[in-house]
Amino acid sequence: MEKTHIEGVLTTIGIETSLLNSKNVFTREETERIFNCSPETLKKFEKREWIKPNWFKNKKFYTRVDILNCIKIQAPFKITDDKKNESATIWDKC
Repeated sequence: MEKTHIEGVLTTIGIETSLLNSKNVFTREETERIFNCSPETLKKFEKREWIKPNWFKNKKFYTRVDILNCIKIQAPFKITDDKKNESATIWDKC
């Protein structure tokens, strides 16, 4: 159930969850599509060290874990469990 909630949040903020969940390694173009961003924006993410590309045969690749970590840095959403009176991020159960 939490996975559905997280996917809903990611979809709301513009993340292409179907592509993100389809495999573990993505090309630069696929990563731009997942983030719904331009090549310049992805490059800014790299300069800020939010995501680090892996190189193979002169091409950039990004892992699913790297992409999720980049999203976590930019979207540290908090949720509150009223029953337990506790606060946590949506990422705690990932």
